[in-house]
Amino acid sequence: MAENSTIAEIKAAETQAANAVQKAREDAAKKLSRASADAENSLKEARQNSARQFREKIRKAEEAAENNAKELLAKSEKDANAFYAKNKDKISATASWITEEVMKKYGSKQA
Repeated sequence: MAENSTIAEIKAAETQAANAVQKAREDAAKKLSRASADAENSLKEARQNSARQFREKIRKAEEAAENNAKELLAKSEKDANAFYAKNKDKISATASWITEEVMKKYGSKQA
């Protein structure tokens, strides 16, 4: 009888151990699944953040280029106006000189 109860205890322990192993496998599978999902979510978030940062850097670069272009255009207009103001008195004299030179070379062709 003692032998039967020992065998029963062994079988009960084996069943309990098999159940514990099965539960541990199930828990490990759940943890692995959860870890994989977390890793995928982390990767997705990292890609989204990277794309967001890239778009923001592009926007800032475009904004800086636009401001730079506006400043360059304003400076060029200012320089052109200053050049015109400096040389506007010479325009009529230059036009007269060109007219005289053309008239000397080609003459007056009035019919």
